[in-house]
Order: sequence, then structure tokens, then C-alpha cells
Amino acid sequence: MNRIFDEWQSHQDREILCSQLMEKYGLYAKKLFANYEPLIISNSDSVPRDFFQRLDLWLKNFANDDDRWEAFQLIDDIFYVGRHELVELYRVAFEMTVPNWVAEVHNFDLRSKNIIAELKNTVAKTWFCPITDSLRISAFRHVNHIEQPEYFPDWRSLERFGSETAIKDYIRDQKFKQVVLIEDFVGSGTQITPAVEFAKRISEVPVLIVPLIIGSKGCDTLQQLADKSEGKIQFKPVVVLSGDCVVTRLAAIPELATSTRARKMVELYAQSTGDKKAYGFEDEQGYLFVSEANCPNNTIRPIHSESKWSPLFPRSGRRKLK
Repeated sequence: MNRIFDEWQSHQDREILCSQLMEKYGLYAKKLFANYEPLIISNSDSVPRDFFQRLDLWLKNFANDDDRWEAFQLIDDIFYVGRHELVELYRVAFEMTVPNWVAEVHNFDLRSKNIIAELKNTVAKTWFCPITDSLRISAFRHVNHIEQPEYFPDWRSLERFGSETAIKDYIRDQKFKQVVLIEDFVGSGTQITPAVEFAKRISEVPVLIVPLIIGSKGCDTLQQLADKSEGKIQFKPVVVLSGDCVVTRLAAIPELATSTRARKMVELYAQSTGDKKAYGFEDEQGYLFVSEANCPNNTIRPIHSESKWSPLFPRSGRRKLK
């Protein structure tokens, strides 16, 4: 593949951009991609841990040189969230999103001289919990110095196995004034919906849903849940994926060049593999998103699929036992 890079760098129309992207990808590979968790301990001989080895195999998925060049550029369009970015999302959620909501839901007088102390005391009476085991609540707690209470269960598990009476009693005994449920990434909202509905049903205090990163369909899903909750549930995302991270099956008019390029890659992947879900879980659209912890199933499949395809960021999925 070095021969192809050399040809691109000697091509008058590609030389400068190719050199810039190679330098950028080299930095990403060292500072970000090297820590991609599904490959820290690789269990596959066909998917190398080294990013440039994966890139080599991934570009070979595309038979046409012009398509390989488009795919090469697509990497720079991916919104990749590493460890340091995630820490900042933890901080913003705790220091800005939650206090602003607490002040709003409890009708704080923002002109009060004691507003900071009152707000801090009220936030301290929050039960911070993950929605699923994807959100690492221990890291969230350590970054934000949250020491109490003793238990921080994920509500997806509580919905499946928990005792409603025990949960209600714990909220009363701990004198919580609100519950904040956090998730690292929400694509469509399908997976977390049962847990959110469970929280709406049993909680006797206000509940805030805080996705650190969320897609447009997830926003619609959670907003509908909040609207039907009679004020029991609210949601405030930290980051909403912008249009240049979204790839729709139908082209928009006008459309960003990023989306056009990504759709072409999806269509080439579908033609090559026969995959009917090439846009990912949501079917009609997918995302250009990868986190250090994993590649969501809402991300377009040319990036992570291992079915008749060499992936760039192979996904660690939830395996269903038969």
C-alpha cells in the first residue's frame, strides 16, 4: 500500500492533501487510535492492532483507486472521541448541565446571595447513575469527586432485575432530591427506552437524562419520552452530533461533501458484501462516530463490519446467548 501512498503524494492534485492527511493520521494513530479498546488485546489474526496496517487492509476493500482516495479522506471526517475528550464531557455534564437543570427544576432565585452554596448542596443530593453498563460511572465519579452514596447501579439492569420497592426506599432513605441518569452515547434511543420508562414509573423525584453524545434520532426519542412523562423526565444532552457526522440513505439538498463521500462508501460496501443494513442499526441513516471504548452499531458499517470486509475500527458487540 506504500506504493499507492507514494503515487498519491506524487499526483499533482493529491500531493498536498495526501501529505497533510498522512501527517494527521500519524498523530491520531499515536495519540488516539492506539488506545482503541476492542483492539488492545486483539483476538483476531485478521484484524491487526496497528492502525496503519488496518488502514492498508481497509483501503484494499475498494477496487478502484479513486474510491480508495475518497475512503482515505473519509477517515478525517470521523468524529473520534478519546479518553481526554470523554473526561471533558464528564466535567461539562457535572459542572454545567446538571447544575443548570437543578436550578431550573427547583426554581432557584438566581439573584440570591447564597445561590452558589444552595446549588452545591442541592446537587450533592443527586443520585448519579449510568443508564447502561457502557457508561463508566466509576470514572465519572472520580473525575468529578463524587464520593456518596455507596451504590451507583445501571438502570438498564435495574429495569430487568431490580425491585421497585427497594429502589424507591433507597431514594427516600438517602434523601435524594433528583436522579440523573447518564449515558456515553445514544444513537436511536431504542436500547435505553425501557430504562427511561422504568425511571419515569417509579421515581418520586425529578429525573434528568444526560447523554454525553447523542444522534438526531435519539434526540427525537428522548424528547418524546420527556413530553409524555408529565414533567417527571427531562433530558439535556451535552453534545448533539452535527449534520457532518450524519449519513442518510437519501441525499439532502443541499448536502455537505462529507455526507456525499460517506454515502458513496456505504453504497460500495453494500455492493461488495450484500449487507442490507449498511447504514447501521437505524437503517435509514448512520453516523461517522467512533469512541475509544467501542464503535457503536449506529455507525455506518464500512467502518466496523467484519463480514466479507476488513474493518477500520472493528466493533465489540453484545453477544446474545442461544
